[in-house]
Amino acid sequence: MSAYPIAIYGNGLFQDGYPNPPVPYATQVQQLNAGITTVILWSIHIHAGGDLYLNDTLFVSGGQIQYATDNKSGVNPDFPKLISALMTGGSVRDLLVSVGAWGTTSDFTAWLASRDQVKANLAILKSTFGVTGVDFDYEGDYTTQDQTMIVTLTQDVGSLGLFATYCPYTATSFWTSCLTDVYQQAGTQLVKWMNLQCYAGGGGNSPTEWAQAVQDTSGTGVTDAYAFIVPGYGVLGADGGDPASLEQTFAGLAGTGITGGFLWNSGGIWSTEASGGQSAPLPSDYAAAISAGLGVGASAKAAVDA
Repeated sequence: MSAYPIAIYGNGLFQDGYPNPPVPYATQVQQLNAGITTVILWSIHIHAGGDLYLNDTLFVSGGQIQYATDNKSGVNPDFPKLISALMTGGSVRDLLVSVGAWGTTSDFTAWLASRDQVKANLAILKSTFGVTGVDFDYEGDYTTQDQTMIVTLTQDVGSLGLFATYCPYTATSFWTSCLTDVYQQAGTQLVKWMNLQCYAGGGGNSPTEWAQAVQDTSGTGVTDAYAFIVPGYGVLGADGGDPASLEQTFAGLAGTGITGGFLWNSGGIWSTEASGGQSAPLPSDYAAAISAGLGVGASAKAAVDA
């Protein structure tokens, strides 16, 4: 059995390159379902009024999915078919949408200003595609006001029957304080795990130090702080390494209690595959590297539930 979660940030998944992607969309589905457990659509941007965009493409408005009719506006009309195949065809268990990115704090302020409309738009993603969670890729100033905002929006996610994940790269105390506030206000921990960025600006992060910080913070409701931290690393084509180097990295975490990892990002894999042919690593190769490095012998799903 594999580690859990083995997540991947789907960079414009099933949309980038539409209608001519570097790797056919149906092939992407098959490759993800050979080892990936969690697919995270990246990135959802929230505009004034609560409309959701998948990168620069209008995705959901007024509680309705917006499909392309002219190859320009709206998402790939094959999205329902592709997502259905993704969620029923193999290893994928969870589908998340990630809000934000570097330099996009306006996504969160727009969300806060249009909470009811965003909730309606997220609800349609849940009912149409089976979305199970929302990832918070907030990279802002980390003020007390920001903390209140993140906690409020996390509770909105929980009210829809979805779970949240946080995707930090810095500001440990900010994120642990958010966990405490969520738990105190909701009576349960709505955040299932942290996708810890260990690349780019987070390249110096120690997953075990973050886990220890969660463990040392009282009142979070997190029962297994080490399984709660899910470290992520870049792949070839996204300023990262190959599966062999990833396996070495995760071997350094074996025995710590960390049970999964994530990949940054699908666009790097598809571009490398398109240029490298049969010799290029696939998502399954990276997934196997995470499991082999951690030495996981059984699914760790229960361990990440707070």
